[in-house]
Amino acid sequence: MKQYDPFTPKKSLGQNFLVNTNIAERIVDSCHLTLADIVLEIGPGRGALTYGLAQQCKKILAIEKDKALAEQLQRDFKDSNVHVINDDILKYPFETLPNNIKIIGNLPYNIATPIIEKIIEHRHKFQELYITVQLEYGQRIVARPNTKSYGSFSCYVQYHMEPKILFKIKNSAFAPIPKVQSCFIRLDILNQPKQKADNSDFLFKVIRSCFGQRRKTIRNSLASILDKERIPHLLEILNINPKLRAENLSLEDYIKISNTYGKKT
Repeated sequence: MKQYDPFTPKKSLGQNFLVNTNIAERIVDSCHLTLADIVLEIGPGRGALTYGLAQQCKKILAIEKDKALAEQLQRDFKDSNVHVINDDILKYPFETLPNNIKIIGNLPYNIATPIIEKIIEHRHKFQELYITVQLEYGQRIVARPNTKSYGSFSCYVQYHMEPKILFKIKNSAFAPIPKVQSCFIRLDILNQPKQKADNSDFLFKVIRSCFGQRRKTIRNSLASILDKERIPHLLEILNINPKLRAENLSLEDYIKISNTYGKKT
């Protein structure tokens, strides 16, 4: 892997640079790239992954918000298959990207959610994501029902993607060393949800409302957005115990609730 001169991290940008070359190599190997792949690298930083990725794919579009880092990367990768762009990933026009891109990146902890939301919004452009995130955050993404990590964001991501934590990363792999551990996740874009909601906006309105009142039973939390008179019958025909709480219901349960309620059953 290519080595870079020291660079003072900016707290305002949530910069924690990957410095462990073994982890960098493991990440690159885990992406299973081919020479036909185009990669969108989010936040290449000092290029810990960029050099290795460039050897295994057709082209890299590296989006780096930090101007000084972007200029350094542009010099380092001049006349190569790496195109460095000095821009904010949240402002970059995804609609201008070619189709079937793979996304790879170390997501800043403070903006991971809006980045993932933007990717989901433009999911037709992408094949899959390989991202490094805070371990606790990653556990929320992959969480299943009946766990503390499971919540509305788990359902939102899993409706559109199939996530899997590939491995954990100790905080000592980064500089400066963050207070939290990290993990490397693969997320496969689903062409169609495994079970489709008739109205996805309504589905996530229901999910957010229920998880916003986690201590209440599902019957009581649904009452804040649905017709109270219809809820007992709705839960009965779906064979859902009204005394369960939000974290006890699967994404499939919420889809059934929203679909069935929408049919005026």
